[in-house]
Amino acid sequence: MISQEIIQYPVIEYSKLCPNSIDEFLEIFEDILDLDLENGMELDFLIDTKLESDKLSPTLVLAKPKDAKDIASICKECYDGTYPYKEIEDERMVKKMIESSNNHFILFEINGDVAGCFRCALDFEHKKGYSGGFMVKKKYQQVLDVTKSIIGSYAWMWKTFKKKILMWYCENRTAHGASQYITSVCGINTVAFFPNKDVFYDQVESDVMGVIYREKTLTKYRDRKTPVLIKNALDSFLHCDNIYDLGAFQLTSPDLNLDYDKIHELQKAFRKDLITDKYGYGYHQFFIRGTKSYFTFLHTSQIQNFEKTKYHVDSLEELYVFLEEFLKRMNENTIRYSEAFVSAFSPEHQQLFYEFGFRARGYVPCWSYNKTENKFEDYVVFNYYEGDVPQAELLPKGQELVDMLSVQIKPI
Repeated sequence: MISQEIIQYPVIEYSKLCPNSIDEFLEIFEDILDLDLENGMELDFLIDTKLESDKLSPTLVLAKPKDAKDIASICKECYDGTYPYKEIEDERMVKKMIESSNNHFILFEINGDVAGCFRCALDFEHKKGYSGGFMVKKKYQQVLDVTKSIIGSYAWMWKTFKKKILMWYCENRTAHGASQYITSVCGINTVAFFPNKDVFYDQVESDVMGVIYREKTLTKYRDRKTPVLIKNALDSFLHCDNIYDLGAFQLTSPDLNLDYDKIHELQKAFRKDLITDKYGYGYHQFFIRGTKSYFTFLHTSQIQNFEKTKYHVDSLEELYVFLEEFLKRMNENTIRYSEAFVSAFSPEHQQLFYEFGFRARGYVPCWSYNKTENKFEDYVVFNYYEGDVPQAELLPKGQELVDMLSVQIKPI
């Protein structure tokens, strides 16, 4: 008599999804999954009927340098050669990224064929991780179980770097809600809106920013100073407070009292530098001679935006000079979108960004790690955009934020 063994996989209840922290997520999945990407990780679990899927469950494998060609090829095919971040289409650059300890690519394999990939970038110094670059070959789109693929990827990332990375963030497209939904299932919450930031398939799109934390990041390592906010930042804070119960804040209307004679002298000492590369990026750096102040940002010419802005100033007048030059570069380069993260403890800086045309469209608890104090500080997301905001598919939390911000989105 021939007998057939029935294999029963653990079933994850829908009510356990959308956890409140990385710790809760790992409580659900780390004992279910064999987190061994070197030898291939099988996704031997089921999700209850609300997410039931007959799609293919891949094997997850950690990419090696030899896989760089496959990753670059997937990117070119998936976006028909229009992907704006061209370094991911360059096999040699992808190989360098794989060889670095700061980047990891996860491959999704179906019967030995690479069906897609996902990436994480790690900033160990600031205890921060980024996840993104989720791409699937066209023949596996609508076939691959993307929800389980992302769950498995996060389980490996968050468990492997649990002690070194205390907060993770991602940016999701809003042209469709699928990526937002999958990340929300894993506990990632929308905290900021980036209108008209990106270009995919040669079409302007908006993004949303999502975050998730270790429990101790918010309870033990969050700076307990009270955020001091200008009125324009209040809605962004309240949205995030509804999610994380952030506590007290102060509202203020700072009088800037700028010394224009000092500004005039600082303008004479202003210096700038620009480094460009073959992928279309421009790395701008502003300086003021005789000071340690700086203002840096990345220009992605193919999508007409300025981002990754970082700055340090010793006076409000220095920031004024930097913002004045920042706007000049925006005009010269026909910039459609720009952003900056501004300390929630610096209302004068918030006000100055506001007066230069930026608006608060997000609040990120524990965005910046202060090594000296061993604390994370909250930041406000300020951005600027031009043009009509195209239609967007947003999850309830994202829609709630956009409604609070009164951003006008073209109707579907």
